[in-house]
Amino acid sequence: MKEKLIALLKSLGLLTDDKVEAVSKELDKLELEKKPDAPIDASKITDPALKAVIEGLQNQNASLSQQIKSLTDTLAAEQTDRAKAIKVQQDQAKKDRELKVTELVTRALKEGKIVKAKEEWLKKYAENDLTAAEEWVKEAPVDKNFKPEPTKDNPPAGGGDDKKAKGPLGNVNATILGKVMEQSSIN
Repeated sequence: MKEKLIALLKSLGLLTDDKVEAVSKELDKLELEKKPDAPIDASKITDPALKAVIEGLQNQNASLSQQIKSLTDTLAAEQTDRAKAIKVQQDQAKKDRELKVTELVTRALKEGKIVKAKEEWLKKYAENDLTAAEEWVKEAPVDKNFKPEPTKDNPPAGGGDDKKAKGPLGNVNATILGKVMEQSSIN
């Protein structure tokens, strides 16, 4: 402790080298390194009033020490719980953002706003600025070569019947085969 005080005084420019020894002797007189006195043993005190006060203070000190330990443990547990909760929230936010990016790219592909070759570009753009990417997809024109994938609501070109029939050229759409056969019988 004494050395730290001397170093501090030197660094502040309050102590010159020629006065270090004198200041060191004065600090020794202050007994900075002295260890605190041992706790008072109440059983050795003969005055009943003083003995009661010392015992009360010692009990209060023990109680406060226990409270400090309990509060310190509670604080450590709270900090751990808070750190875990923050991690869970960050992980969930990351997953939510990744899901939004994936949904945006999928929607843009289905709507014909991008071709398959631009999928990775849109994904990176959305990862950097999701709002701007959403606006871009909203405003982007449908690609001129876009052909929607067949679905229940959107049947494939050439007929809505997906049933296959065995024809002279192999398995073909039953509706188309029927029309071809009808045309050939007319001619």
